Amino acid sequence: MEQDIMLAKQSFIPVILGASIGVYSTARSFHEAYGVKSISVSRQLIGPIKHSAIIVPVLEPGMEDNDKLLACLNTVAQTYPDTPKLIIGSDDWHVEMVVDLRDKLEENWIVPYTDRESLHTVIDKAKFYDLCDELEIDYPKFIAFAGNHTLDSELPFSFPVVIKPTSRVAYENLKFAGKKKVFTAQNRQELDQIIDLIRNAGYLDELIVQEFIPGDDTAMHILTLYIAQDGEVKLASFGQTLLEDHTPGGIGNPLVIRTSRNDEAVEQATRLVKKVGYIGFANFDLKYDSRDGKYKFFELNPRLGRSNYYVTTGGHNPVEYYIKDYLENQPLSYTVAEKEMLYTILPKGLLLKYLKDKELRDRVKTLYKEKRVKNPMNYFSVEKNIKRLLYVLISTFNFYRKFKKYPPL
Repeated sequence: MEQDIMLAKQSFIPVILGASIGVYSTARSFHEAYGVKSISVSRQLIGPIKHSAIIVPVLEPGMEDNDKLLACLNTVAQTYPDTPKLIIGSDDWHVEMVVDLRDKLEENWIVPYTDRESLHTVIDKAKFYDLCDELEIDYPKFIAFAGNHTLDSELPFSFPVVIKPTSRVAYENLKFAGKKKVFTAQNRQELDQIIDLIRNAGYLDELIVQEFIPGDDTAMHILTLYIAQDGEVKLASFGQTLLEDHTPGGIGNPLVIRTSRNDEAVEQATRLVKKVGYIGFANFDLKYDSRDGKYKFFELNPRLGRSNYYVTTGGHNPVEYYIKDYLENQPLSYTVAEKEMLYTILPKGLLLKYLKDKELRDRVKTLYKEKRVKNPMNYFSVEKNIKRLLYVLISTFNFYRKFKKYPPL
């Protein structure tokens, strides 16, 4: 009851779907900027949001069902009827559900996402690459084939290749042995086996087979744009991934990001979002291709990414753009982040051990020396619960075990 009263007194309530480190990072950004607590809605209460002083958890085990999620959100609305509520998804399927439910939510819900048509254009990988082709934006070569088709022809590029579903939403809900976010095949036999595995698990949407861009984790980059309601880009934040997660369920998730500036990538991404009339946050994955010196666009995530705190680390709190644009109706100027900082959720020793490039390793040491490093989980000035502190400590050092079992390539 006391918690309800405190939340009701806030000028707004962030309602964040999910329970990942990305959810906690977003909640922390809200707390840093406005001193507010957030509500999380998730299937279960897990480590990243558990025992937190800045998150009020709400559990809905069936939240992947539209009706159950809507009922849950209606309960939140009835509890806080007079307080504006900003709903935020931490996964693509969250965003798709929220966009579908937009017209059914009550008036005091703020849904800061693009329309259904532009959303489906950017989250479908085949459509995204068609758009890149039209706009002459660089992307990896690929072929796509429907669920009722087999891959009979020879590939127009050499092995190794990457295999991934075009519909992340349909794939997300499948559970099967050997499941990975992204698969890599070294030869045709492995490729056919992976395709059979995915099809037999019940995934019948389009699959993409894509050329593998050479390079280690440091070739990966991330770009976050905020496109305001007026259709103009207001924030651009670029970064270089230094180390990624290589566990089967988390492969490709950035664990360490060094912020920087890249006007060429920003220009290309801006053309793309303006072409489809996209609004909201757009999170791009890119990889630098040393063969031709170009950045190849992999995908657009229609939301703040899992590692969104890298934007806050770089000096520009992204959630302020939501509030200024939707609640305060303030004019937003165009900002390009350029301050060099380090976002990390790894222990320093582990990062330095696996960072192969000496120049980058020396640069990271300098950033640590100059105290230009932030970990979103280390919010010790606010988080005082001993169980919370133990979780953060254990989960951080658990990366040593993960890296030993699934080391970077």
